[in-house]
Amino acid sequence: MLPVKNLDALLMQTYGLDFQIHNVEWKHLTDPGENFGSQILAITVNAEQNSKKRTLNIVVKLPPRSQYLLDLFDSPATFKKELEFYSTVAPEFLKLQNESGIPEEAISVITPQFLGGRLGLRDPQCFDEQAAIILENLKDENYTTQDRILGLDKVHMDFAIIHLAKLHAITIGLKLKKSDFFENAILPVLQYAVNEDAQNGVTGMIQKAHNDYKSMKEAEPYLDMIEKTLEYASRVTVTPKEPWTTLVHNDFWVNNMMFKYDESNKLINMKIVDFQLTVYNYGVHDLIFFLISSARKDVLDKHLDDMIDLYYDSFIECLESLNVNTNIFPKNEFIEQLHQCAPIKFQQCIMMVQVIQAARGSVTETTNTADKDVFKGGINDENYKQKMLHILSVFERKGWLVK
Repeated sequence: MLPVKNLDALLMQTYGLDFQIHNVEWKHLTDPGENFGSQILAITVNAEQNSKKRTLNIVVKLPPRSQYLLDLFDSPATFKKELEFYSTVAPEFLKLQNESGIPEEAISVITPQFLGGRLGLRDPQCFDEQAAIILENLKDENYTTQDRILGLDKVHMDFAIIHLAKLHAITIGLKLKKSDFFENAILPVLQYAVNEDAQNGVTGMIQKAHNDYKSMKEAEPYLDMIEKTLEYASRVTVTPKEPWTTLVHNDFWVNNMMFKYDESNKLINMKIVDFQLTVYNYGVHDLIFFLISSARKDVLDKHLDDMIDLYYDSFIECLESLNVNTNIFPKNEFIEQLHQCAPIKFQQCIMMVQVIQAARGSVTETTNTADKDVFKGGINDENYKQKMLHILSVFERKGWLVK
């Protein structure tokens, strides 16, 4: 039985009141261990509209069913955020680019198309287990994900960095050009206070990562710096300064982006997904986490500084295309933010290795049954161990560990 109730009413938000569903076929879009924050269904809808038959291939996001994951992801708050992002924020990104005179073929459509949604079935404004977000099925448009365990090569990293810089720059362009609208309509979507259950879940994952380091002989020379960096991150808050503050995705890694290729396998487009944790902060928070979490080891070792430069150059180029004065975004301030924020991002970088490097097939729990032991990365897994050690070497090389 289809887990989504009243699907026709949701699709009528886009397709109109004469949209009638005749039948549906559905399956789970992701395997266990590939997504924890929601149930994701791929649905083929055979319908009729204006007396014409049509077929839709859609993705429906529903909340996780397990209480642990509902608490960890603070689903009532984060589902509302993502719903508001797709319905309110994403359309403004396209509108701003249009109004700035960017040719249609050059406009960045960073997100999948939003087709409808609700916070709850009983009350569309009150969260329940039937909260739903409907998007186009990117797989049907030949978008694919990359291998989270292996990570991204230089071509994919560069491509994603350029799109991340555009996401940050377009948000800032919107803020500077339509300040009242931004303050009233966009900024509330980016406000997020982590609740106690979610914070406890994150703290537990950080503690596990810290304990794993203590169990690795190779990490012994770093243990004092690890301790100091984690303590620093829990104590210090970097208050972002305008005009740099922007939409921070807050979970920008391999599984939250999809790539598209042409007939010769050349990379031609990408989309960013999962906007449930967005906050208003420095864009370098996303950049640091993406570089550390998602680049292959050799790419990170050889090209880290090049990728940081690419982000800044792409950010400035996008702002210029929106006719924004870029003199107020000097590179020295950007580099200063990077070094300020990196020790704080260390926590997220090490805790997420448990998720990103979890061996394929090791997670069998669904989002119905998952509990606090669902994240399977550990020191007995060589991929996990090597990634944890590599993060240390990169942070030390860049001077991002607190001594």
